[in-house]
Amino acid sequence: MSSESATWRSGEVSLGALESDLCPELLDEVIEQAGVREQRRRLLPARTVMVFVLGLCVFCGADSHSPPGYRMVMCWLTSTFGYLRGLVVPSASALCQARKRLGVTPLRLLFDRVRGPRAAPDAAGAWLFGRRLVAFDGTALDLADTAANVAAFGHIGTPSGFAQVRLVALIECATHAIIDAVFDACRHSEQELTQRLIGAMRPGMLVLADRNFGHRLFAQIATSTGADLIWRIKGNADFPAMKILDDGSYLSVITAQRYKKRWRTAARRGWPEPPMPGHPVRIVDYRVTTHVGDTVTISDIRLVTTLLDPAEAPARAVAEAYHQRWESENSYQELKTRLRGAGFILRSKSPDLVDQEIYALLVTYQALCTLRTDAADTVGVDPRRISFTITIRVTRDTITAGRLDQNTRVLAIAAISSDLNPPRRARVTQRVKKPPRNTFKAKRRDQTRPPSHATHKIKVRRASKTALT
Repeated sequence: MSSESATWRSGEVSLGALESDLCPELLDEVIEQAGVREQRRRLLPARTVMVFVLGLCVFCGADSHSPPGYRMVMCWLTSTFGYLRGLVVPSASALCQARKRLGVTPLRLLFDRVRGPRAAPDAAGAWLFGRRLVAFDGTALDLADTAANVAAFGHIGTPSGFAQVRLVALIECATHAIIDAVFDACRHSEQELTQRLIGAMRPGMLVLADRNFGHRLFAQIATSTGADLIWRIKGNADFPAMKILDDGSYLSVITAQRYKKRWRTAARRGWPEPPMPGHPVRIVDYRVTTHVGDTVTISDIRLVTTLLDPAEAPARAVAEAYHQRWESENSYQELKTRLRGAGFILRSKSPDLVDQEIYALLVTYQALCTLRTDAADTVGVDPRRISFTITIRVTRDTITAGRLDQNTRVLAIAAISSDLNPPRRARVTQRVKKPPRNTFKAKRRDQTRPPSHATHKIKVRRASKTALT
């Protein structure tokens, strides 16, 4: 086989078990839509580069020391076609330039095509009160410490660490599938980014969120989307008890402070109740007592919800439902620790490539969640009993196995579903992190780096005659 034909065949790269969701036809569609199709025959066509960028995310945490290099990932992606003799693997520089040519638009369009819920209507743990359980929360991703990234994205907290990007995602609680996600520079708050997520919320959803987002945003989402909500609110939030229900919860309204004051004055003096314009809500106050050995912890929690009927949604069931909000934290752990790699940063050194890499990371995570959900549906279990770590490892094996056919995904699903996690148990853990043992001085960005290139001179000393005695 000639070197030219082997070089051209290097465009054939494989995503293994993920190709059912990220098929070549779909990649070609978004490439055409983005207008980045190559105009001449290249060693690295646009579709090959898209698969390569996704492959960087699949194999990001494959090495416990650091993310693997460009050429190593390319070798893994082309191992399915290892029968080609004289296969030319592009240089790291060529792959980097190809990423720049591709840009961010194809990955953003691809994410729009693959995002969305994955749970079937009869999926275990996916539905409550006849509504799809979803949750959203924010997180931060560490970026490569370059001047361009710092200028574009900034820092959260002190400027001594890495540049960071803020991400807010709306996820399906049962499958951890991403319904939508937005990210921007860390100067934008989670509340600002949530405003961009409102369009992804629909009637038939039950949206869970923490107390960080506030009741004003709650009212906006409830009014404009038709979705139902269960949010935690601060204990000192002002919600007058307009009607106490049989299950201990009470009805209230989100309204201006002057209307609350007028209503309290009328109730205190026995006057007729004045009108209370605003959004009607229900308040559920409850206490959680946790026993761990001899330690007892008590937490008082207040929830606000749009589920007004206690017959449909009893207070205790609402309180138990709020616990599912932690699935958003679990999904970030899978995305940042299991897939990206614990302690790793995004490798891209320019803002455009950072955007490209984040969209690729979200697409890859969504494809893995879909594969895990398919495995759960095959054996009829809650998707959360399917190990995400095993899903990643099996996916990598299907890419590097050197064989790809129509049974690849079937075999992958069988392997993933054969090793189930035990059912979730009641447990508690502290939100703490062990500090690293480090005696080195902190590296500061404003300090001039000393030159790293050095010249060493070795001179062998001649032995004297006295050394023989």
